[in-house]
Amino acid sequence: MSVQETWAFYFQYLTDRGKRSKINEILEREEGIAMASKVIMNISKDEVERARLLSEYKYELDTQSKLVEAKREGMQEMINLLKSGKSPEDIIRDYEVRSEKW
Repeated sequence: MSVQETWAFYFQYLTDRGKRSKINEILEREEGIAMASKVIMNISKDEVERARLLSEYKYELDTQSKLVEAKREGMQEMINLLKSGKSPEDIIRDYEVRSEKW
């Protein structure tokens, strides 16, 4: 097998478990491919870590966004109740009664 064919085989069957023994033979025999394989493995690990960090960051942003939205809704509800003529004391009393039911 030529060097080009070896590289082609390596990339074509890299993730094929059935060809794992042949891939391992190539890695033992071809230093350049073995080095490339290590780089690919590191890139893959970096991508997994990057995806994990992005997911964590997205979760934090979603949580903050939900809190801000809840606060806005609460403020708007308070404004609407005050505009309807309810006194702050009545509003507080109504919310105390609601919270006891939860």
